[in-house]
Amino acid sequence: MDDPERGSEGESVAVVIPCHNEEVAIASVVSAFRRCLPRARIVVVDNASLDATGARAREAGAEVLRETRRGKGFALATGFRATAEADFVIMVDGDDTYPAEAAPLMLARAREGADMVIGTRLERHEKGAHRPGHALGNLFFIVLVRALFGARTRDLFSGYRVLTRRFLESSPLIARGFEVESELSLQALAGAFRVDEVPVEYRPRPPDSFSKLRTYTDGYRILLALLTFFRDYRPLTFFGLLGLAFIALALVAGGIVVFEYLKTHLVLRLPLAVLSVGLGILGGVSLIAGVMLSSINRRAMELASMMQRK
Repeated sequence: MDDPERGSEGESVAVVIPCHNEEVAIASVVSAFRRCLPRARIVVVDNASLDATGARAREAGAEVLRETRRGKGFALATGFRATAEADFVIMVDGDDTYPAEAAPLMLARAREGADMVIGTRLERHEKGAHRPGHALGNLFFIVLVRALFGARTRDLFSGYRVLTRRFLESSPLIARGFEVESELSLQALAGAFRVDEVPVEYRPRPPDSFSKLRTYTDGYRILLALLTFFRDYRPLTFFGLLGLAFIALALVAGGIVVFEYLKTHLVLRLPLAVLSVGLGILGGVSLIAGVMLSSINRRAMELASMMQRK
């Protein structure tokens, strides 16, 4: 029987656990993954914790790195750099809400060819696991991502994933906070990577453990991040819609001026006429920008694809 960490050809596995003030739960998380994957390298990234997170993780047998810049994206980037030689990297939250027992199955999917395997929480979760409003917010963003990108995912913000070295080497990570999970999903979509999903049992946090996600502040940041990704990865659609909106406003404003001119033979609203011309120019510039950026984006994707094949 193959080793769940090493596979049939000796692949290496690393577990990256970003943490901020998780001294209550981190020892359980490290122990569980040590039990399920005894040969895996377990790296806890202490993200500017003010409690004994680092000490508890070290006592449980993890390698501990310190990241002083606050933000889950920073912590994951530090962990990914430290485990760059691993063939498979498991990222998981340090709040003991995800089951380590699902890791071997997720690794098996990655060995079968998936570049990213997501442990989805929305189908199977214990009572009280989701904070009020979070499941609804997750659903809203899933619908938005499907509308903007066509990506069909059941859990956009799952913090439990298996990532291959090929994916991590090809996907720059720039997110700083909780938008990092959505960025990973969209990077996979943009790079045409294979993504599999495995339903996992999502548990409530342990007593005295508190979520760091700020519902409205982080939700706003995630929304801005998704719109930014849409602009960067779908420039023709983004700037095309923007250009058409400008042109529609120009036609409305210009229509009023033309209608009054035909009626009185006078330009009674000169500022509106100037605005109409300006909006028309902006619309044309936006359409041209969309076409140019789409061509550049396509060429960049072709180069990235050739580099992956090499």
